[in-house]
Amino acid sequence: MDIENFGVIEELYRDIKKEQEQQTLTLSKKKNRIAQIDTYLDGLLSKEQNDLQVFLPRKIEDVYHDVITTNKEEKEKLVSECDEIERFLNIGKIRLERLERIVENQSVLLHMKQLSVLDVQEKERQRIARDLHDSSLQNLTHLVHKVELSSLYIDQDPIKAKLELATVEQGLRKVIDDIRNRIYDLRPMSFDDLGLKETLLKLFSSLNQDGKFNIETDIDEIDINVSDSITELALINIYRIIQECVQNSINHSNGDKIRVTLRNEDNVYSIIIQDNGIGFDLKEAVKKNRHFGLSVVEERVFLLNGKMQIDTENGTSILIKIPKKVEGK
Repeated sequence: MDIENFGVIEELYRDIKKEQEQQTLTLSKKKNRIAQIDTYLDGLLSKEQNDLQVFLPRKIEDVYHDVITTNKEEKEKLVSECDEIERFLNIGKIRLERLERIVENQSVLLHMKQLSVLDVQEKERQRIARDLHDSSLQNLTHLVHKVELSSLYIDQDPIKAKLELATVEQGLRKVIDDIRNRIYDLRPMSFDDLGLKETLLKLFSSLNQDGKFNIETDIDEIDINVSDSITELALINIYRIIQECVQNSINHSNGDKIRVTLRNEDNVYSIIIQDNGIGFDLKEAVKKNRHFGLSVVEERVFLLNGKMQIDTENGTSILIKIPKKVEGK
């Protein structure tokens, strides 16, 4: 069951439990009425019997025939209704136990997904912090030293100072470009303007600037102009998933060919990323906590209720199925 149906299950559980409580109350009232009838009939048959034998040589059943018959018929009906309610309660109990297990399991799954969201966010923060520290921050620190050096040269050797400042200017422009690329990576502007396909093609061109890889693509057009925030979030995550997989192939596969397929099928988005690299031992990678990028991909797929298969025997092949949001749910 998908996590989006969790609320429906909880609502069903509450409805059945409420009905159980109402039926239990009804059963209690009916059993109390049966007890009242038994008490009434017992008192009628025992106390009045002696009195009637004194005044009338007739049996109590004959004198109070209609009253006794009416009460017995009411009792039989109540007993039958109680039996039916008890059967209903037994069935409801079984259903509640099953739903409790489902709710418990889904609560665990929901908690895991909430933790995964936090984990993905934290890993994204770590990646951004690492990238900024390793590139922009170090470059800025280096440029500060050059500015300090230029201030020493400015009186003694103005020409050398100007050359140093020109180097600083070039370095600052590079840092600006780096920061702009980081911002673009957080939310590609072309995603909203050009669509998912063109944004992916632009991404591949950026990742493969040296032309080392032959990146083949077979990507369906997908409409991103949707008012549904869940669908929009899914498409953004599909972009991130493909980005991470292709980046991993470029960095680790030692191959020269990558094929990316994205199909807009009836109920799912189907993603396939293949490379002709050396592959890797998946179990060994998990043990050694390698392929950090794939763990992020797995978490994104998990958050989208998707399924993921990895084949690493002949190169690396990753198959991902992301379900679409079902209308009306």
